[in-house]
Amino acid sequence: MKTLPIIIFGIAALAQWAAPLAQIWTHEQTLAKGTLIRLKCVAPDPYDPLRGRFLAVRPEQDQADVPAGMKVERGMHVFATLITRADGLATISQLSLTPPTSGDFIRLKTRYAYDNKATIEWPFERFYINEKLAPEADKWFAENIRTAQGIIAEVRVLNGRAVLADLSLGGKPFREILKERVK
Repeated sequence: MKTLPIIIFGIAALAQWAAPLAQIWTHEQTLAKGTLIRLKCVAPDPYDPLRGRFLAVRPEQDQADVPAGMKVERGMHVFATLITRADGLATISQLSLTPPTSGDFIRLKTRYAYDNKATIEWPFERFYINEKLAPEADKWFAENIRTAQGIIAEVRVLNGRAVLADLSLGGKPFREILKERVK
């Protein structure tokens, strides 16, 4: 009878480690095996000192057409099929309630829907950065977000899950640009 509490404790301890490890593994699998898509970003909200050091990333496309007969409500999860345009940037081609059988797609949340359009919430919004590099990164982001070229969010997509991998400007990765600026 004395072994039962030890077994229960062992199972509870294992479960506490298994949940975060499973999330980390899924995140890393998406980064390693996911399809790279590029999304143009728009200006972020002003800096929020309570959330720590990050860049607020907001893709330009924030609405998508709702197919006829599909009922979408606020806070509902939908699947967005992505297509890559000739300029290399991805856009949402259609929404559905079930995962598509082929192609790249992301699971999104709707903010609200009206007139056969849904305003969507992307599954990423922050790009965390090193505390020491943050002031220079903020400056770079503010200088370049409103240019015609714009900042591009590089996102890895796998089985409906999206992970923000990097930012780029003119095809050059954010980390390289930041290293040059800090030198």
